[in-house]
Amino acid sequence: MVNWEEIREEFPVCRKMVYLNPAGGSPMSKSAAQEGIRFYNEMLEFGDTYWDNWLKRTEDVRLKLANYIHAGKEEIAFTTNTSHGMNLIAHILKERGDVLTMNDEFPSSTFPWLNTGKKIKFVQPANGIYPIADIEKSLTPETGILVSSYVQYRTGFRQDLKELGEFCRKKNLVFVLNATQALGIFPVDVKEYNIDFLVFTGLKWLTAGYGSGGLFIQKKWLKNNLPFAGWRSAENPGLMDNQLMNLRRDASVVEAGCSHFPCIFALGGALDLFNRIGQEEITNRVLYLSSVLQEELEKIGIPIASPQEKKHRSGITIIKMENPQPVVRELRERGVFVSARGEGIRVSVSIFNNEDDINKLSAELKNIIG
Repeated sequence: MVNWEEIREEFPVCRKMVYLNPAGGSPMSKSAAQEGIRFYNEMLEFGDTYWDNWLKRTEDVRLKLANYIHAGKEEIAFTTNTSHGMNLIAHILKERGDVLTMNDEFPSSTFPWLNTGKKIKFVQPANGIYPIADIEKSLTPETGILVSSYVQYRTGFRQDLKELGEFCRKKNLVFVLNATQALGIFPVDVKEYNIDFLVFTGLKWLTAGYGSGGLFIQKKWLKNNLPFAGWRSAENPGLMDNQLMNLRRDASVVEAGCSHFPCIFALGGALDLFNRIGQEEITNRVLYLSSVLQEELEKIGIPIASPQEKKHRSGITIIKMENPQPVVRELRERGVFVSARGEGIRVSVSIFNNEDDINKLSAELKNIIG
């Protein structure tokens, strides 16, 4: 049995405000922050003498991340954010055909492809969801790549990854997943779901802060040289031989040079916390709090724009409202942090929230909008 109040102690921000915005940017957990601080203290006190130790710890985190999404260690690269990872994928797949994606995608999923000159077709939502049948209708003979978020940032719609991965396999599409709004609170198995590429930032649900991110590249895409390389991409970086570019055949080649150690270590600390809690417990907790939130909103007569079917629910709930910004500002002044997105106010719940947070939001909404 998880003691959720103990988990809440990992997040000191909860003593200062009702934080209902992990979909925008989550507070860091103590487990994550301490690992970043540890690096800075080591560099402060000992300079670069910890280099070998930092390299080893980087590989330890790489293995943790690989295990977390059921990948091979050689299939994992560290990035600084989702856009960084998606740009790398767009260059790898430059010759692979047109892109099909969802109309609600965050620009991190689309701008990198547009910047390479790729033709993109957008699937339109049906009442906020993207049925596989509608995605299939949008295919053209030129479509070679499907880009989709696991959870859509502006609606909270959660896609069925198993179904979508099987669809991509049958249609011979490269499946690119933006897991930013889901990884940490919903499980990802890159092998079971037939995912070719996956990107995410640790800023949101993983509670690892800015500058932390990851990229999964399925092993079959590692056979050829990747489009980015640097001195640490070589089989033996220590040789520093300008006449011998003997590159490794693993995803970390794209990291190119010196690693962003503190962000990687923070991600490792965050993964340690999530592994201690357990994936099933985390998913159930977030879905429970989402249900409590939606029930409370229904009680006070506030309309919800997010999908209501349980299999499509996520940690995001959209309150339908025509002019949300003034209400968001007023809530912030009253100690409740949410954001304006999609059709109104986006409220997101995570492992550090509880029923009291939801009750506070509900009470303040009633006071503000009557």
